[in-house]
Amino acid sequence: MTARRARAYRGSPCVVLPWAVADGARNMAVDEAMLELAAGGSTLLRFYGWEPWCLSLGRHQTAPDRLLGRSPHELRPGVDAVRRPTGGRSVFHGPEITYAFACPARAWGGPRAVLQTVHRALAEGLRSVGVPLDTVQGNDEKTRFAEASRISGASCFRDPAPGELTARGRKLVGSAQCRRRGSVLQHGSILLEDRQRLGDLEGRDIGPDEGAAAGISGKGPAIGLNELLDPVPDTRLIVERLMDSVVGAFGSPAAAATDVSAETAPPEALIRLAARYEPVHRSDAWLWNR
Repeated sequence: MTARRARAYRGSPCVVLPWAVADGARNMAVDEAMLELAAGGSTLLRFYGWEPWCLSLGRHQTAPDRLLGRSPHELRPGVDAVRRPTGGRSVFHGPEITYAFACPARAWGGPRAVLQTVHRALAEGLRSVGVPLDTVQGNDEKTRFAEASRISGASCFRDPAPGELTARGRKLVGSAQCRRRGSVLQHGSILLEDRQRLGDLEGRDIGPDEGAAAGISGKGPAIGLNELLDPVPDTRLIVERLMDSVVGAFGSPAAAATDVSAETAPPEALIRLAARYEPVHRSDAWLWNR
């Protein structure tokens, strides 16, 4: 990449999409659309939620034989299931704030630099609302990517990787990346509550009601904001602080207001691309045939 082209990327605004809540297929379709737009030079950011709650599998993760052929609602009663375009291990998307950031792969120093910059920005945003994060113990991204390649049925939140955000020694933010046609997508979960045992494919099936009754939150290697802040700030405030931090970290003005209550609409190109990807993410072939 020439220096002139890199400067052009850095001068481009970051397109900030409005907060949205959707099911698993729709959320992954929008993230894939962001990845494709980034290949054309765009930088995009969004924060979102999940309805219904959803179990996501990593791009190359193999589901246990006992789950193959079952519908998502059979997998976890009342819970959706989807396969992410990114790698890594399973994640249970329940009470959380999810982020997605897409940009040209070499615009900000490469995927590993993007990973580090996004993590630093998320840390800044979380600390601004009072989250007592641990000091990052090392940021060996080569180690992180090597560990991510060892896929098992365990939950992504079982093992913090170097450079990831933790509090009280437990994992608060889990992230994953994919690269395609000169662009990079990074998305991840910021836990409001820890329900990650529900995403552990090596364990038994647990529905959300049973999990809550069993007191899953706060009992594992993950941690939610509900254990760190009392009270937990309004989700919209947290999202606004995170948006400001990420946009500021990448040194470009936001193309849309970062106020999540603002009436901003996604670009038409993104809507069209997401509609094209969504049927793939709703198919059993994509979910199970890996």
